[in-house]
Amino acid sequence: MTAGAETRTGERIYKEMCASCHGDKGQGVAGKYDDALYGERKVESLAKLIDRTMPEDHEDTLDAEGSRLVAQFVHDAFYSQEARARNHPPRVDLARLTNRQYRETVADLVGSFQEIPPLGQPTGLKAEYFQSDGMNKKAKRILEREDPVLAFDFGEGDPVPGCPAEQFSIAWQGSLLVPDSGVYEFRVTTPNGARFYLNRDFRAGDRNSRDDTDAKRQPALIDEWVSSGETVREGKASVYLLGGRPYPVRLDYFKFKEKRGSVKVEWKAPHGPWRTLGVPYLSPEPAARVAVTETTFPPDDRSSGYERGTAISKDWHEATTRAALESANEIAERIGSLAKTRESDAEQVAKVKEFGQRLAERAFRHPLTEEERALHVDANFKEGVPLESAVKRMVLFILKSPRFLYPDAGEAADDHTAASRLALTLWDSLPDAPLREAAEKKEVHTADQMREQARRMMNDPRAKAKLRAFFHEWLAMDRVGELSKDRGIYPDFDDYVIADLRESLELFVDRVVWSEGSDYRELLLADYVLMNPRLAKFYGVAPPAEEKFEPVKFDPSVRSGVFTHPYLLAAFSHPKTTSPIHRGVFVTRNVLGRFLKPPPQAVAFMDEQFDPSLTMREKVTQLTRDANCMSCHSTINPLGFALENYDAVGRWREIDNHKPVQAASEYVTVDNETVPLNGPRDLAKHASESPAARRGFIQQLFQQTVKQPPAAFGVDTVEKLDALFVNSNCNIRALMTEIAVVAAGRGLAQ
Repeated sequence: MTAGAETRTGERIYKEMCASCHGDKGQGVAGKYDDALYGERKVESLAKLIDRTMPEDHEDTLDAEGSRLVAQFVHDAFYSQEARARNHPPRVDLARLTNRQYRETVADLVGSFQEIPPLGQPTGLKAEYFQSDGMNKKAKRILEREDPVLAFDFGEGDPVPGCPAEQFSIAWQGSLLVPDSGVYEFRVTTPNGARFYLNRDFRAGDRNSRDDTDAKRQPALIDEWVSSGETVREGKASVYLLGGRPYPVRLDYFKFKEKRGSVKVEWKAPHGPWRTLGVPYLSPEPAARVAVTETTFPPDDRSSGYERGTAISKDWHEATTRAALESANEIAERIGSLAKTRESDAEQVAKVKEFGQRLAERAFRHPLTEEERALHVDANFKEGVPLESAVKRMVLFILKSPRFLYPDAGEAADDHTAASRLALTLWDSLPDAPLREAAEKKEVHTADQMREQARRMMNDPRAKAKLRAFFHEWLAMDRVGELSKDRGIYPDFDDYVIADLRESLELFVDRVVWSEGSDYRELLLADYVLMNPRLAKFYGVAPPAEEKFEPVKFDPSVRSGVFTHPYLLAAFSHPKTTSPIHRGVFVTRNVLGRFLKPPPQAVAFMDEQFDPSLTMREKVTQLTRDANCMSCHSTINPLGFALENYDAVGRWREIDNHKPVQAASEYVTVDNETVPLNGPRDLAKHASESPAARRGFIQQLFQQTVKQPPAAFGVDTVEKLDALFVNSNCNIRALMTEIAVVAAGRGLAQ
C-alpha cells in the first residue's frame, strides 16, 4: 500500500485493488468477476469476508483495517439494499393484468350483471328420488333429502324405501365449492344412465328435465346417459376453475331394468389424486354460472420472484383477443333475447347501449366520458349490423382497450382509482357494487375509508382464495416438484398420503390465518399438526376419533410450525434421503427472508460418490467445504442441519446411518449475531422473533398481492408496515388490510 495513512480511504483502496475485477461501481467485469457486488451482509461481516479472501491470490496484501475501510465504502456505495435503492430508485412499473387477474376480472365483470345467490353451507347436495314409469323418469317423487357424497352402490335393491329397484331416477343439485384455481378432472362411473353438469346456466324448469329435452341447449360435462347392459362405464372430463367460488352442479341418474344400480362421481384437484366428490365441497344451495376464461395465456414474467404483468408479446396480444372473443360470445348469449332480427328497433338498441355503458364503466373501473362512450359503445351500432354482431364487437372493443388491460394507467388518482387498486390487491379483480357506490360518493379517499372497505372485502371468499394462493407461493407448494419417494424404503408413502399432507398444510394455514388472532407467529411455533386417520397411522400417532383432519399435539421440540410440517420436510428432501441444502435454502429465503445469490456453479448431490458410512450432515459438510461454496452455505447449512431429526418423509428420527443425529449448529444472522440452534424448536423460536424474518414475510406478501416492489411506495414502506404488524400482535389479516391501503392510496391527494 503506497498511499499514506492520511489518504488511505476505502474508496481509494477499492479503486487500486478491486475495481479491475469488480468494476468501478461494483457492476462486475466480464471474464474476471461477472456478478455485481450486492447482498445483505453488514459491514463487519463483509470486512471479515474481504480480509479472508481478497484480493484473490494476494489475500495477505490487505490488513484488517484496510478490509474494514473497503467494506464500509462498498456497503455504502453500491452493496447494501439502501445503496441500491438510492442508485436505482424503485418505481411502480406500468403493468397489465396478470393471467390470474384477467380470469378473475372477466368472471366478476360478467357476474356483476347476474344475481349471485348467497354461499351455502358445505353439507352435501339436494337429492330427489323418483319412481319411474316407462319413459317418464320422474313419475313420482318418493323422497327429498341431502346426500353428503356422490358415491352409491344400490346393488339389486331399492335405492330408498318405497322406490322400486327395477326402475328409478335420482337428481342431485346444488353447488361445488372450489378452493384453488387450476385444472380439475372429473370422472363418473356407472352401469346405468348418468349426466354430470358443471357450471351450466340452469334455467327455470331445467331441474325437471330428466331425458333428452334440453340436451342441446344444456350440454353435460360428462354424458353417460345411454347404458349398455351390465357394462360399467367410465366418463371423464377436465375443466379450468377459479378458486374461492361456488359453481352450479347437477347429476342426473336413472336405472332402467339393469340388474344392478350404482353411480360414483370422483374429482382430481390440482396436485391431488382421484377422490370421491363430497363434503366439504358440496352445498345444496344454488350457484350462478361463473364466466371462466378458457383461453390459454403465455406465462407471466417471474424474473422479480413473483408474477407480474410486465411482459408484453405477440402471444399475449393474441391470447387477450381470443379471450375477448370468448367473453363476447358469452355476453351475447346472455342477452340473446335482444338479438333476434337484423333490423332491431330503437328501444332494443337503446337498451343494449345502456348495458354497454355499464359494462364499459365496470371494465374500465371509472365512469365513462362522452368520448369513451362514443368510441367503445355507440360506434359499434350501425344501420344494417345485426344486434348480436354489434354486441360482440362492443365487448371485444371494451376488453381489448388499454383501459381494461392496464388498470392503473389512467390520469391522476381518484376514488375510483383507489377502489380499483383495493379490488386488485385483495381479489385480483374489479370493485363490487358497494365499492363502486362508495367511489361514486367520494368515500374511498382517506386511509380510514379505504381501510373500512378493505376490512369488509377481507370477508369475501375471493380474499381467502388470494391469501391461500400467496401461502402456496410462500411455502413453495406449487414449485416443489415430485414428492414421490423410493418405494423400497418408504412403501406406504403413496399419492394419498401426499395429498393428505398437502391438505393438512393448507388447512393448518387456513386455521391460523382465519382465526381470531390470525397470528403470524403461530405459523412458526404451533406444536400441532392436522392429521386424519391415514396420516396418523403413517406418522405413528393416535388417530383422531373421526374420519377428518384434527389437530394432533406434539412435544414442541418435535414439531414447531410450518417448516416442521411433514409435507414441506418431504418436499425438500431427496427420494431416498434428506436434503439439508434444500431445506436450508427454503428456510433462508422463505422463512427468514434472507437473500441468496445463485451459486457460482451448480453441483449436483450424488449420494453414491460419498463414503457409505457418512451421515447426511457429514456428506453435505464435505460437499460444501470449499470457500466459494461457504459464502452461502455458512448460512444454509446450519438451518438445514437443525432439521436433520426428520427423515425424507418428515418422520422424527434419532439415528442417521447408524449414528446419532447431530442437529446442533450455530447460525450467523444478517446482523452478524451467532445464534445456537439445538434443533427445530430453536430455529422456530429464532424465526418468530427475528425482525428480518418478519420483514421478509411482509416484503413477500406485498409483492405477491400488489405485484409491485414495496420500496416503490416509499423506501420505508416495509418498516412502517412492520411497526403496524407488531402493534397488531402480528395479525396477518390486519397486515393484508394495511398493504391494500398503502397500494390504494398511492398518489391520491388527501
